Amino acid sequence: MYTLEFFEDSNEYFPNTCQLSDLPFENELYMNINNINLTPLNNIFSEPNNSNIKELANNSLIDQNDPFNQKTLNMLEKKQIIINNKKLLGRKTKNTDETGDHDKYAEDNMTKKIKVIIKNDLLNFINKKIKESLNLSNIIINDKTYEKDEIRLLKPKHDQIRDNTIDGIKKILDSKIRDFFSFEISNKYQKYPSNFNALLIEKIYQIENAESVTSILDKTFLECLKYYRKDEDIINNNKFVCLNGLEKSFEGLKDKLMKIHDEKYADKLIKLIKEFEIVYSNKKSRAKRVKNLK
Repeated sequence: MYTLEFFEDSNEYFPNTCQLSDLPFENELYMNINNINLTPLNNIFSEPNNSNIKELANNSLIDQNDPFNQKTLNMLEKKQIIINNKKLLGRKTKNTDETGDHDKYAEDNMTKKIKVIIKNDLLNFINKKIKESLNLSNIIINDKTYEKDEIRLLKPKHDQIRDNTIDGIKKILDSKIRDFFSFEISNKYQKYPSNFNALLIEKIYQIENAESVTSILDKTFLECLKYYRKDEDIINNNKFVCLNGLEKSFEGLKDKLMKIHDEKYADKLIKLIKEFEIVYSNKKSRAKRVKNLK
């Protein structure tokens, strides 16, 4: 008889059709299988859903009296129950005719898209204010002179955009615009230091009569989002007059989206923009999983 050594359980779903060698054991599940006939266990994942793991194991060369084997078989049986009773989500393989549920209409993908849209529209809006209101001929940062057209905020790295955790989204909504754009800039800007945005923002606060720009930088992402989508309590408030013009981007958003996407996508994305903070205020952060190291 052979022994299957089992070290740690996994909370991840096994695919409903695979070979044991294809299973995602790394970092989650570790099994040492030495010189064993894998055919019976491989059948577990290729037989119809009524396949019985215990029956397959009974007909195999596996010693079920060994405690390691018994624990492993119990784990596999639990995974089979999950596969039989739960719909497996996620991307489908390239060659399958099935349609995955996680596509561009998925809420998390739309959330990333919304953050990119707001970021780009805010960036263009602020840079226009810097150019028209401050009218700087040049500025010196780290002993280097930047000419008029170079005095602008650059796109930051995508780290904060990729973070779709509930806590990450709430953090962005509460963050000041000056902090949101003070992250390291994208690697595509080779001629600028990585902290160029942070240094430029610091310089702007030192310029006299720069309130037309600093007042925007002092607003939160959520306040700008509300003005962007023309919430009445914000757009009619004189405190936010510095954002006048930002709403124009939202007014033309559907037409812009329709050039690339279908109307269903455009309407769903705009609806999520209008309900953005409400949707995420009702969500609870997922507790971090603590691995059993025993």
